[in-house]
Amino acid sequence: MNAADWSEATRRVVAEACRPHPDDVVVVVGPEWALVALVAPSVAHVVVVAPGPAPAGVGANVSTQANLVPLPERTSMVLVHDELRRREPSAQRTLVADLGRALPKRGLLVVGDVLWSMPPDQVDEPEQFGADIGNAPRVATLEGWLRESGFLPDTHRFGVGRAVCVALRA
Repeated sequence: MNAADWSEATRRVVAEACRPHPDDVVVVVGPEWALVALVAPSVAHVVVVAPGPAPAGVGANVSTQANLVPLPERTSMVLVHDELRRREPSAQRTLVADLGRALPKRGLLVVGDVLWSMPPDQVDEPEQFGADIGNAPRVATLEGWLRESGFLPDTHRFGVGRAVCVALRA
């Protein structure tokens, strides 16, 4: 697979892992429009945390907001794909902690493009991560942050070195 194929595969794993319900309000952290396109048709509303308006044609049930907190009313799920690796580790931990305070009990957090504990050069298509691969969260680290923020994590590994973490807010 090439880098674009792995990115698409990861998006699909994230979308399948969240298993949205038609009444769900889903928050997507970062301008992940391809992920939004996968999720939006099956939920009530998608809020993308990104600057500026949603691009034309993404759907009438999609809106944007500049800040993560406060989460929209009735948020049942937050999806994070690629956004963590764009932040420094301390900011990643802060984001997880903020979500632990903001998501209601039984809310889901789904994090894509998590790395197993292995050297980045052994991961399938490491160039997909670009210069940010050094910031891509490792499974053990992310699961620790999730537990300390009130989540029950469940990690799904796929490919070589890649994982998606689904965490239930306890």
